[in-house]
Amino acid sequence: MGPITVRDVDESNLEDVFRVCSHGKLDDPLQQKGIELRRSWLRRMLRDNGSCAKIAYLDGAPVAQLLFYTEGSAPFIPRPRRGVVLLRCVYNPFKEAQGKGASTALLRSLVEECRGDPQYLKGVRCRFIASEAFNTGEGTPMEKFYASNGFVKKNGEMVLLINGEYAPPVKLEPHPNESDKGQAIVIYNPTCEYSYPSAMRARDLLNSIYPELTVKLIDQWEDPADSVRLGNHWLTVKGAQIISGWYERESMLREVAKAVEKGVQR
Repeated sequence: MGPITVRDVDESNLEDVFRVCSHGKLDDPLQQKGIELRRSWLRRMLRDNGSCAKIAYLDGAPVAQLLFYTEGSAPFIPRPRRGVVLLRCVYNPFKEAQGKGASTALLRSLVEECRGDPQYLKGVRCRFIASEAFNTGEGTPMEKFYASNGFVKKNGEMVLLINGEYAPPVKLEPHPNESDKGQAIVIYNPTCEYSYPSAMRARDLLNSIYPELTVKLIDQWEDPADSVRLGNHWLTVKGAQIISGWYERESMLREVAKAVEKGVQR
């Protein structure tokens, strides 16, 4: 095997993002919709901000990807921290490429870039890189991976200082309106092609159990005001935030049942 190489995503290799992230699901119709949404988002970010993703290649094949953007570019963050780069995802799903340094090469590329003057920072010095570590069950747990590369945990996020001091994110409080209290709202994010399919599956599951319940889907980037009003939380049912995630199905449904019952009694 040859060395790992890293390239920024541009129009010429944009489809390689999906060859990594959606490998094995490229023919799934629901996944294709998620891919379409992410493709549009990537093109908009490349046009307006410059680079926002990197791909690692092994023997010419795409094997891992890294996604990032500045906090100031996210419309659903009302008081963004200046000079902060949000590292949203590092994903290396191929067993033959794991342990070969692909993810580390991607991360090092971003760190070195942030120490300079990349286009996406628009003349602002990078203070630090921040990431909310999550695990896919494939390869090294993300918190462990970040820690091995110098990140430390602060206020629930993994942080690597670059040219400044750390500042915690502003915590949003939900302010549901009266219409929110009569329906369920699922927020999805076009930065990940799995987000929209998961939102659709959540809607279908809720409709199958509570056919009388209206379920609304919100694109966090297209409808940021609605997302902010709900505290950027993935699922709100009759005004109540559902804390459990989609993959915590039993506890999620228990929370939903309580929210629906409370809403009926109100």
